[in-house]
Amino acid sequence: MGKYEDSLFYQLNSNAKYFNLLFDNFVKGLNLGLNAHEHLALIIISDKKDCCQRDLAKILVKDRANTGKIASTLEAKGLIKIELKTKNNRPVKILSLTQNGKKICKTIDEKVKPLINKINNEISKEKIEQIKNSLKEFRQIVEKVAKTNI
Repeated sequence: MGKYEDSLFYQLNSNAKYFNLLFDNFVKGLNLGLNAHEHLALIIISDKKDCCQRDLAKILVKDRANTGKIASTLEAKGLIKIELKTKNNRPVKILSLTQNGKKICKTIDEKVKPLINKINNEISKEKIEQIKNSLKEFRQIVEKVAKTNI
């Protein structure tokens, strides 16, 4: 069977944990009054037109209760607005950035760019795309074989 440290699961799991810690520390260092999950939610909401709570939950791989708490916190901080609308004949909460939220996203983007540039100096964009595509393909295969519904 081999050593656990040599397994694909270990490589995926340890990389995910490492990046989560790195990202948490990076976001804390920005001193914007956001945690890593709130930061990610803002970025997702800014990228996705008519982002609803279900969309956010799916992208963050969290349940809607947790994303609801994140959205409520962001709304209380004045960074997003939550509007009840109809989507596919169902009532949904649509999340959108406020002007303050847009300003925070711009600040985050400006502070993240130097880090992204350093990474891009070490590994090509093509290699990064190859890794992303391979991971996506692997995740889809695992979902199919394990019959997950995440």
